[in-house]
Amino acid sequence: MSNTTLDTITANITLMEARLQRAHSLARDALAAIKDGKQNLAIGTLLPMQEDMADTDALLKTVLLLHRARP
Repeated sequence: MSNTTLDTITANITLMEARLQRAHSLARDALAAIKDGKQNLAIGTLLPMQEDMADTDALLKTVLLLHRARP
């Protein structure tokens, strides 16, 4: 596997970690809001997580594709 491929996989995993950390933080904040009876705030807090999850899924698929496509 080339250094370029390894660098790309590393970069993608780094981005995945960042997105998942943000999603975790949003989930924690939403849980606190719902426990305070603030349902609208909880749901609104979760909305950016949709993008984070979609991004993470795309990054994961890219990492797996790069891994499987190696010569």
